[in-house]
Amino acid sequence: MSRKLPARLFQPAFGIVMAITMSFLMSGVITTLNVGLPPDFLARWMRAWGLAFMVALPVILTVAPLARRLTLQFVESPFSEPVQG
Repeated sequence: MSRKLPARLFQPAFGIVMAITMSFLMSGVITTLNVGLPPDFLARWMRAWGLAFMVALPVILTVAPLARRLTLQFVESPFSEPVQG
């Protein structure tokens, strides 16, 4: 029995992973640029990350399919080629 999620959940799961990763990293960088490294840096970063994630998740889930279709206008799909084992 596989412990993986079904393939139909790939896109939402990918979106969640991307939203967490990108919002975490970008909020950390931007917080550092704006306030430096004060004693309450971690609290500021986590507040910024919470807000960034709430914005990033619906944006990624909405924009990713559009971006994928646009990109396929210029680049061949890596998923159309047979997998070599």
